[in-house]
Amino acid sequence: MRLYTDPRGEAYEQVIDLAIQNSEIFVLGEKIPIDTVQTQYTSVLKALEPYLVKTIVIQDHIDEVIQIRNMYRSSAFYTAGTYYLYRCCKESGSLLKQMANRLSDWIYPKLPEDLCFLKEGGGDFLYSVVHEQMYGIDVAEEEAIELMDRISGLFIKLKAHRNLDRLLNDAIKHKTDRLYISGHRLTELPEKIRYLTELRELEIFEQDLYRLPEELFELSKLERLKILTADLESIPASISKLKNLRELCIQCGSSDRPAPGYRVKPKEEISLKRIPPEMGDLEQLEQLTIQYTSIHELPLELEKLEHLRFLDLGMCMIDRKPDFLNGMKQLDYINISRDSLWETDESQQ
Repeated sequence: MRLYTDPRGEAYEQVIDLAIQNSEIFVLGEKIPIDTVQTQYTSVLKALEPYLVKTIVIQDHIDEVIQIRNMYRSSAFYTAGTYYLYRCCKESGSLLKQMANRLSDWIYPKLPEDLCFLKEGGGDFLYSVVHEQMYGIDVAEEEAIELMDRISGLFIKLKAHRNLDRLLNDAIKHKTDRLYISGHRLTELPEKIRYLTELRELEIFEQDLYRLPEELFELSKLERLKILTADLESIPASISKLKNLRELCIQCGSSDRPAPGYRVKPKEEISLKRIPPEMGDLEQLEQLTIQYTSIHELPLELEKLEHLRFLDLGMCMIDRKPDFLNGMKQLDYINISRDSLWETDESQQ
């Protein structure tokens, strides 16, 4: 079963203990050319050396990757690299708990990558693909519910989470820092969303979501917010409260359940017509994407966004790039287009 995010702190330690008990070996990898490997984690490999069972080197051949992956029936082996297989025991588990605070810590260059636990005979008990933010555990739904009751911070995707109240209650209980909401036929977000106080990443894909509530902008730790919907009334001025926001993406004309005959509303009829000047108060903003809207102009206050590197307003109603953007020398990418989501460099001028 997939995890919404990787457990951290005490939850990470309890999950490591669980994985050690249910697995025969664990795997760590170096997914980069051996001659470019840095030595930051040499001490880690040395400390784990007494428990090393086997080292597997996979060359850059897809057939070899597939062969090893099928042999161990594991997500650990998905690309070329050097893989270290270690014996699961209390002592090696203790080292894993000392060396990291969460699964996503297992990433180059500080540590070898993608800690995975393999059961006796093959197959993953616990896996991680950190770059893709993919984590999973091999348990049935009933056991997952029992584990979530026992381990605060272990947030597993359940069939029961088709019920939005259950999803949000579990998300609040486990203080998740990442959440994806889709398929609930929402017309509005419930007020209890304000209690997701640890959220750093939130993605919502609900085609009937038309208004963004004030409670959403109480999530002060948010760094990434993505909203996909068919139409959006407005971007409230209260968005300025999200002082830690680094990435904002809003895409109208989106459908999470297009039925036969479904048609996207023409962009001229999209309700989102303006970007609030308060957007300029998002001091940490690095990426701003707002696509398929009837926005006609940009507020001059965007000029205050000194960290903004990426600006994409594909399929809007703006006729030409505003002059003040020319003074924002830190911008690496600008797309302001009326008729397509992507432009050539020449058409951005």
